[in-house]
Amino acid sequence: MTDPVATLGFDQLVPPAMVNRRSVREVFVTDHARVGGDEFAIAIRVAPDHPLWSDQRAGGHDPAAVIEAFRQVFVVVRHEYLGVPRGTPTAVQQLTLAVPELHAFRGDGTKPLRGVIKVRAEQADDKLDMEGEFVVGSVRAMTLSFGSILLPRDSYHELREYQRSRRAAAASGGEPEAQPIAPELVGRHDQSNVVIGPALRRHRYPLVVDRSHPSFFDRAYDHVPATLLIEAMRQSALRSAAEAGLRTGEAALTGAELDFGMYVETDVPAACVVSLTGGPGVVTASVGIEQAGVRVASGILELTEVNRDETGKGTSS
Repeated sequence: MTDPVATLGFDQLVPPAMVNRRSVREVFVTDHARVGGDEFAIAIRVAPDHPLWSDQRAGGHDPAAVIEAFRQVFVVVRHEYLGVPRGTPTAVQQLTLAVPELHAFRGDGTKPLRGVIKVRAEQADDKLDMEGEFVVGSVRAMTLSFGSILLPRDSYHELREYQRSRRAAAASGGEPEAQPIAPELVGRHDQSNVVIGPALRRHRYPLVVDRSHPSFFDRAYDHVPATLLIEAMRQSALRSAAEAGLRTGEAALTGAELDFGMYVETDVPAACVVSLTGGPGVVTASVGIEQAGVRVASGILELTEVNRDETGKGTSS
C-alpha cells in the first residue's frame, strides 16, 4: 500500500482561497492527504525570500513561520476534510509549540523551508482541537497545537459588536499612536515588519498595527490577527531580553504556551507587557497583551540564542 505522506508534492502551491489567503505569496501549503480517520499530512513550503518570514538577523529559517503554516493546515483540515462550512468564524484560544531540533531550521537563504506537518484533529460540538508535528526530512523539528471554538455567524457578530463598543468607550482619550522602533532592535532588517514602538515604561511596549501590511493583513480582518500578536510578543521579549544578556536580534522562538481570551481591536491602543527569567543562551518571557485596561492574551515564550558557540551546536544558521 502506498504511503500517502511519501506521495505529497512540494512543487505547486494550493489556491490562496483554500487557506484563506489572497496573495499566492502568502500560501505555504502545497499538498495534503488523509492518513487515518482523524489524522492528516500536509506538505508546506516557505520561500527563502519571503518579505516577512525570511526577514531575520538570526539567520536560517524562522521557526515562527511554521505557526502561520500550521494555521493554514488548520484551515485545510477543517474545510476540506471535517466539513466545516467556509465562512464559519473560528477563534483560536490556545496555542502551544516546542522546537526540539533547532538545527532543522538551518539555511543559507537560497532554499525554501519545506517539510510535512502531521496532525490529529478532534472535533466535539463547537470545539475543534488540532495537534501535530512539523517534520523536516526525518527530523521532528517542531510540535504544535491549537485549541479553538467554532462560532455561529450571528453569535460572532454580536460578540464583536459588544467587544468593540466596550473597548472603544474604555479607551477614549488613551495613548497616542505608536511608531515602530528600529528593526535591528527586534531582530529584523525591514522596518515595515516591526510591530512594537518604544517602551511606554520598562518592559511595556505599544503595538504598531499597520493594516496595509501584506502578510499580517493579507485579507480583511475586523481584529488584530494572532500572527501579529505573537510577533509583538516575540519582539517585546527580544527587546527586554537584551537586558538579560541575550544578544538582541540573534534569538529564535523555540517554545510557546499562549492563551487568547478576547479579540484585539485594530483601532484601540494596545501594549505588550513582558517579564523575564533565565539568562544568556535561553530566556523565558512571560508576556501579556493589554487593551483598554483588559489583558486580552497572555502566555510564555522561550527564546534561544543562535550562533552561540563555534561548533554550531544548537544553532539555526
